[in-house]
Amino acid sequence: MNRIIKLILHLFYWMVFCLFSGVVSFKLAYGFGFIAQNLAAFAFNAGWAMVQFYMFYFIFYRYIERQKYVAYALWSVGISAVVSLFFTFAFYQIFELHPSNRLMDYLPQLAGTFIIGQTGSLLKGFVAWFDGIQHKQEFEKMLLQNELDALNAQLNPHFLFNTLNNIDSLIHSNTGKASEALITLSEIMRYMLYDARKPQVPLKSEIVHYSKIINLQLLRLKDTTKVRFVTDVRADVELAPLLFLPFIENAFKYAILDAAHSGIDIELKTEGTQVVFKCGNSYQKNNSTVQNKTGSIGLANLRRRLGLLYPRRYRLDINEENAYFSVQLTLEP
Repeated sequence: MNRIIKLILHLFYWMVFCLFSGVVSFKLAYGFGFIAQNLAAFAFNAGWAMVQFYMFYFIFYRYIERQKYVAYALWSVGISAVVSLFFTFAFYQIFELHPSNRLMDYLPQLAGTFIIGQTGSLLKGFVAWFDGIQHKQEFEKMLLQNELDALNAQLNPHFLFNTLNNIDSLIHSNTGKASEALITLSEIMRYMLYDARKPQVPLKSEIVHYSKIINLQLLRLKDTTKVRFVTDVRADVELAPLLFLPFIENAFKYAILDAAHSGIDIELKTEGTQVVFKCGNSYQKNNSTVQNKTGSIGLANLRRRLGLLYPRRYRLDINEENAYFSVQLTLEP
């Protein structure tokens, strides 16, 4: 929900609260003079209400989110009693009133405090419900866009033409290797056509897919040791498809592989419950096209996709130093 809309909702709630409090006081006192003469008391009660309201809005509503309803009910009663007694005795002290010895005299304050707390949870629930609808709509839109992106990736001209040219050159020099490369290319296209459309795929399958892409990229290299791909993952891990492919393609696009101590380093591992992807490559500093390399991988779109698929469960670090570009993506599947 937009922050401005949230602010309007909160302002509207407190306008209604103040109006209701004023009307009740006017009815009880039969005159507006009572309100004017007791502004300090009204301010105290408003602060009392705000403390209770926002405690439930920001803190105790989490029990409802976690479906711990019994704990929420117990906390609601307990916190309302504590807050009510605290502010009641503070009111007596500040305004120099004598506290009552009758328990029944404290029940209206307790009931009012309890109700205000529930309205805080109610407003928070409405905001969460509205945000959930928006998130679902954006998620469905992103899934559709991901499917279109996967279709586009199948026909990536740069990768496809280079691979076909490499295979063409192999036909005359090494027919066996050329045939193997054609089979690998067909397997890559099949994976992108069928498996990449699924919301979740095994991480092991992703590794096999990336390995095949890297092997085809290596066809144009004389020294294949310049590229290192290390994996160590659990067999039971699943995640969204093709999350790391843009970084791998970007590395091969901009990497300098003909200089000493140059190359591409790719790692994909599971550490505890996390999946950690690292990719780094050396590049030519005075190459003007490299300056926009982060944009070339659709960083903004990737962050948006990660935000929808793994909200608050990922971290993307990008570093560039001494003609070496590196990324690290850590996420919780």
